[in-house]
Amino acid sequence: SGTVRGEQPHGPARLSPGARFGMEMRIGAPYKILNRVVEFEEGRRIAWRHFSAHVWRYTLEPRGESTLVREQWDGRAVPWRIVFRLAGFTRRHPASIEATLAKLEDYVLRVRGA
Repeated sequence: SGTVRGEQPHGPARLSPGARFGMEMRIGAPYKILNRVVEFEEGRRIAWRHFSAHVWRYTLEPRGESTLVREQWDGRAVPWRIVFRLAGFTRRHPASIEATLAKLEDYVLRVRGA
């Protein structure tokens, strides 16, 4: 959706259950965040979270020659989720998810066409 700017160096070459990885982010101002993989099923599911307990999850469902990708942002475990609601983050997430999935589809189609 535009908030992720890149990965931090020194992360694992490949993600796996429990792996920690950092990302360069920007929401207003640039910042860095450390994440941990909390769910992992090869080719089917990956989910991660950082210190505030949000979980970002991607599920992949093979469909013949294509794959259905779903993205989920789960903030139910966040103790201060009212702050996120008041700041408008929860209201913006559906549009951000749609933008991310559209960018992912564009990327896959470009790579396939290469």
